Amino acid sequence: MATSEQVAAPLLWPIEARLAALLPDLLVFRKPRGSEPELATAQGVLLGVHVTGFTALMDRFSLTCKSERDMDKLAHIFSYYISDIVEHVLCFGGDILNITGNVLLALWTVEQNQLSDIITLVAKCSLEIQEKFGIYHTKEGQDLQLKIGLSAGRISQVIVGDEQRQYLLVIGRDVDDVQLAQRFAQANEIVLSWNCWKLCEQYMFEVEIMREDEAVKVGGWSHPLHILKRPSYYTGQCSGDTLRTALELDPDSALEQTLRKHIMKNLLKKIDEGQPMEYISEFRTVTMVLVSLEFHKTAWMLHLCHLIQEAALYISTVIEKGGGQLSRIFMFEKGCMFLCVFGLPGDKKPDECAHALKSSFSIFSFCWENLAETKLVSISITNGPVFCGMVGAVARHEYTVIGPKVSLVARMITAYPGLVSCDEVTYLRSMLPAYNFKKLPEKMMKNISNPGKMYEYLGHRRCIMFGKRHLARERNKNHLLLDREKELEAFQMAQQRCLHQKKGQAVLYEGGKGYGKSQLLAEINFLAQKEGDPLCIRGLPEADSTQCFYAVQTLMAIFFEIDTCPAYNRQECLRKQLQGMVQEPLHCLFNDLFFVKFPLSFEVSHMDDLARQKKVKACFFQVLQKAVRETPLIFLIDEAQYMDAASWEFWGTLLSSVPIIMVMTLTLPFTLCGWAQHFLQSPQAILVPISKLAATSLLRMACWELGVVSIPQELQIYLLHRCFGNPLYCEVLCQDLLSKDILLFRDLQKEEEENSKWESLSGKLSFPGFYPGPAAEVHSSAWHHLALMRHMPIPSVNQLDQLSPEEQLLVKCAAVIGHSIHVDLLQHLLPGWDENKLLQVLRALVDMHVLRWFTQSQELPAEPILEPSSIEIIKQTKEKEKSGKEELLLCFQTELLEFGVPLLREAAWELWPKAQQIALHLECACFLQDLACRCGSCHGGDFVSFHRFAICPTKSSSGTSRFCSYKDTGSVLTQVITEKLHPERDVLTTKPCHCEEILKLVLSPLTQHCLIIGETTCAFYYLLEAAAASLDLSDNYMAFFYLRKASSLLGQRSAFSFLKKHKVKICQFEEAAFCSLRSEVCFNMGQITLAKKLARQALRLLKRNFPCTWFGVLFQTFLEKYWHSWSLNQPPNNPSENKKKLAILQQRVHCLSLLWQLYNLEATASSRRFACLATLMQKNSAEEFANEAQVSKSWLYLWASLGNVECEGERPCLVPGFSMQILDEHLLSDNR
Repeated sequence: MATSEQVAAPLLWPIEARLAALLPDLLVFRKPRGSEPELATAQGVLLGVHVTGFTALMDRFSLTCKSERDMDKLAHIFSYYISDIVEHVLCFGGDILNITGNVLLALWTVEQNQLSDIITLVAKCSLEIQEKFGIYHTKEGQDLQLKIGLSAGRISQVIVGDEQRQYLLVIGRDVDDVQLAQRFAQANEIVLSWNCWKLCEQYMFEVEIMREDEAVKVGGWSHPLHILKRPSYYTGQCSGDTLRTALELDPDSALEQTLRKHIMKNLLKKIDEGQPMEYISEFRTVTMVLVSLEFHKTAWMLHLCHLIQEAALYISTVIEKGGGQLSRIFMFEKGCMFLCVFGLPGDKKPDECAHALKSSFSIFSFCWENLAETKLVSISITNGPVFCGMVGAVARHEYTVIGPKVSLVARMITAYPGLVSCDEVTYLRSMLPAYNFKKLPEKMMKNISNPGKMYEYLGHRRCIMFGKRHLARERNKNHLLLDREKELEAFQMAQQRCLHQKKGQAVLYEGGKGYGKSQLLAEINFLAQKEGDPLCIRGLPEADSTQCFYAVQTLMAIFFEIDTCPAYNRQECLRKQLQGMVQEPLHCLFNDLFFVKFPLSFEVSHMDDLARQKKVKACFFQVLQKAVRETPLIFLIDEAQYMDAASWEFWGTLLSSVPIIMVMTLTLPFTLCGWAQHFLQSPQAILVPISKLAATSLLRMACWELGVVSIPQELQIYLLHRCFGNPLYCEVLCQDLLSKDILLFRDLQKEEEENSKWESLSGKLSFPGFYPGPAAEVHSSAWHHLALMRHMPIPSVNQLDQLSPEEQLLVKCAAVIGHSIHVDLLQHLLPGWDENKLLQVLRALVDMHVLRWFTQSQELPAEPILEPSSIEIIKQTKEKEKSGKEELLLCFQTELLEFGVPLLREAAWELWPKAQQIALHLECACFLQDLACRCGSCHGGDFVSFHRFAICPTKSSSGTSRFCSYKDTGSVLTQVITEKLHPERDVLTTKPCHCEEILKLVLSPLTQHCLIIGETTCAFYYLLEAAAASLDLSDNYMAFFYLRKASSLLGQRSAFSFLKKHKVKICQFEEAAFCSLRSEVCFNMGQITLAKKLARQALRLLKRNFPCTWFGVLFQTFLEKYWHSWSLNQPPNNPSENKKKLAILQQRVHCLSLLWQLYNLEATASSRRFACLATLMQKNSAEEFANEAQVSKSWLYLWASLGNVECEGERPCLVPGFSMQILDEHLLSDNR
């Protein structure tokens, strides 16, 4: 079983060592050679380790896992498994050449006279590997096993590439032999190639001849191994720091430059930034292209090297133009393969599938036409989520991609040879026309149960057809257009100017993706049709930008109404439209444009191409000029940034001479040609920016999407924080919520009745401004899952990859913190970053609107988002002498930051592997734990009084004891933090309470961090604290929210109390506090019966029963009257138990105070008896601790409460828990 640590190169390693850890010794110690590919040969032994069952395991994951994030487990299994094998090979002096897919290739280079000894050494290494790691049992039921092949002889190596990027290839007959030996081997077997068998000391092995002159299976040793002499360089010490001398080389700039050529650019950038190796790995969706070249057997090896060099240069050039990278080149028996990846970190583009297909077809054509010795060219393309990161050991690891689609792309090469094939996902996401593809027959693929539909890409071909008249969005008559009155007014004003001034008008709406531009066009289309104005509508795809005059061709075809008529009737239709407007001899000018066949006239035959183009435009002007005399003509063009330059020129000229109305949309960001910019600068063009939706409109839209009239507060904030006013994001999020089936819908038309169970309560929150009478409400029964929602179909990763590596790292770390970020916690997560670097990168991100400063004027949301506080700021405030630079930095640090791009935080958070997510959330939790207490104005302490002292150490998890350790400095630290959040307050006056900020900036984040790292007991602890803080702040709704989350952690209650088992282990005190807090929430919601029931339950858990009947009241009153004398005779408690006793005492008094208020609501004699009993029990609970000051205060409260009871049934004006507050003041002072 794998036990190695994760790949994590020390930060103190020099750059040469970090580069060398990614490359074999064969490259590190290689002597520089010429630029041309040059063969170098040496004697050596090759070891090939093939991990079987891995492809089947990936297939099982792809079929059974509900979430693609479970691929983290797949990568974790492989990385930990292969790391042990890598270290074992290094211990025996081997050089790891590469880790490709599920195959590891290692080399021992030796002199000829040592070859037999090294074969014996490698055989021993192989037997130990099979013994220790031969079988790896996974929880999924699919075992991983090893097949090992050995070969020996002359090994050839060659470097291909150019001065920017180079690749190492190991070729020759012995490379083919080791692959052949692996194929002959079964699971847990070791097979030697025939040449290796002839060169070794045969008497030492127990073997079985598999095939004469081909392979030999090794069964074990025939002699003791004490006679084996190991080479001098083998130390036998398996330490990551001493396994490779390549990691201990002196700094050498020439060596560094040489090594850099063998590493991908995006990885180099992260290494140059000093990012730790564990921060480099990511989960992301990529597009993989595998190019397979098979050569004729007659080709010479040196000639093959030149062919591979030529192919590598062309492939890397073409792939990089499309945003991809040539990851690696590896040889196989009949030729070589080139693995290319689109969408690696820093390279993500929205149209990567289309680029991959076009690049593949270009490579396919080049290889067939220019590589003479090529026998077969096959290319396969897949798209899907993969693990992109490091696998291996600390001393030797590689950057690779792992996932089911990686296995699929390799299987497709053999299933569809000689073609450019792609999977269905690539076909759909490319958005290329269907006529560029051909569906392929289904074929069985090894270890892949459901490969899906496959397509052959035929290359980009233009089909003889017009663009369709359509808009991206249809108008929904049930949904009104929200917050677009100003935009519609711009169109109506353009209509008025066109009618009165008889001049063309153009309205261009610009905005980001999803801002509702297409929906606005649909509304304009509806309004124009309602008035009877003729329309020409066209949405432009990106491919149209490369076809000259295509936009004009399509819109004029729509104008002539020939776009929808049958092809055989198109010419007659066009003749009728042109009749009376264009002379018949000129009709043939439109033959090529509209795919008709008018006879060529004498006049047109004498025109050159330029003259014909001018005449076509003149005819269009003439036709449109006559058309607008009768009625206004409106052209609607969606996604106009894709319009070709010739069409922009035509519309610009037309607008200045013909009174038409053009309405276009432009999606930001865009780059326009010169004619387009000239069009925008014309006096007839008006550029109207599309703003984001207001919060009220966005929430109204959410109600429409969900089919309700009101939504709870936490769902409102969830949507507002993720949509940023973008309606498309709101629509997608609502659809995702509905598909996840985590929402509960309630009918509010029914009369509300008092609930008898906590589980049936719902947080009632009406949203103002929707409808006069709400009819439905939606709330979540599993709301904590929303914080971990994944795989939203929004390309936020594209935006993230536009940033520099250091900016990406900052955003990824900020995503762990939450939507709101504090600078010091951010710096805490960024290893090796000083204040200047952090501030510089933050400024760049703020300038790009990726992040924005959270100023005091912005209202802090009530959602439990991850908003950390800081400890480093406290230290800075204590330093009175600061330089000007430090003061400037401190000024920036007084502000919180928040994300400014929709769903960017979610996209960045998803990129982290699960293990690294947990590690970072643990860092955040440890950073915040000391601040989870009341503010300094409230004298510190827990919100649930003495909470952390009352936790039973035997039942609390390690996480609780880890995070819930009390420190006296907490309240002081918190006070300084909250003062810095409100610098406008006068520090000379009485310090106000800052518990609200503590709740939002510390307690709420801690609950989320603890849930993510799996510390549910600790999460329950902070949920109780957050609920108590919310009640102190009179925020009953958020208290209800936190307690519902705590309820979900405990799980469903059993129908029988003695069978009740919680999913989270909590002590009896916490269970009592949980009941007490729920009782107070129910009291505030008017659920009196349930509040009494929960308060009694809390007292029972605190070993203090409260009766339910009048007889019980009499009996309990009799007992309470003699309680004082009995308690005074009890021996004193152990001082170590005092704090725990204080916690129980406080909770008892609080529950009794609540019961007193509940019974005082009923002006009956029976209720008065219950209220008097509650007050008497409070007095006895105070006397139990034998403090005279407490007793006097309790008696004062007793008389005050009795006075209130005698009033005319009015509700007492004392706040809930008043007696508990009295006790707090004295008990806390005694504790200090």
